[in-house]
Amino acid sequence: MKRALSLVIGVGLLIVALLACDGSTSSNTGTAVTPSSSSTTNKTSASTSAPATQHFKVGQAVKVGDSWQVTVLGVKTSDGDEFSHPKAGNTYLLIDVSLKNLSSSEQVVSSAANFTLRDSSGQEMDFAIVTSAPKTPDGKVEAGGQIRGTLAYEVPRSEHHYTLAFVSDLLESGQTIWDISI
Repeated sequence: MKRALSLVIGVGLLIVALLACDGSTSSNTGTAVTPSSSSTTNKTSASTSAPATQHFKVGQAVKVGDSWQVTVLGVKTSDGDEFSHPKAGNTYLLIDVSLKNLSSSEQVVSSAANFTLRDSSGQEMDFAIVTSAPKTPDGKVEAGGQIRGTLAYEVPRSEHHYTLAFVSDLLESGQTIWDISI
């Protein structure tokens, strides 16, 4: 009986702690570190009642929450190599990213868990393994440290506009989004 009561109290405290977070700021919301022109950084919203989400451009360093500074350094396409080839009508989209740990503690980044690429219709793209591409940005990053790598996706040649989303904390709302054009 005491164990069950302790469990109920523990769960209750967890719920209260989660509700105490007002949600006004998210560790997933990005703010520009480097200046950009107003014509390339735009604000869009899914509906008139939803808050505007700022989109960033390739080359722009973005502070995400208190933990990361993320920069999409460049984007290119590839037809693969002798070991990996995209399906007919597709190409590989290679996105060079750099992440700097701004926190005072070690952080972990996962290319599969923290990044999502979507086409202009909102369809999520699948990761691709391209043997000739640089390694993905995965692993532990010490306080103040950096990690750099390449995200690889197989995408249709007919699609030219994508959004790359980064989520620092999977349990919080919000995301930081870059507009990608090829």
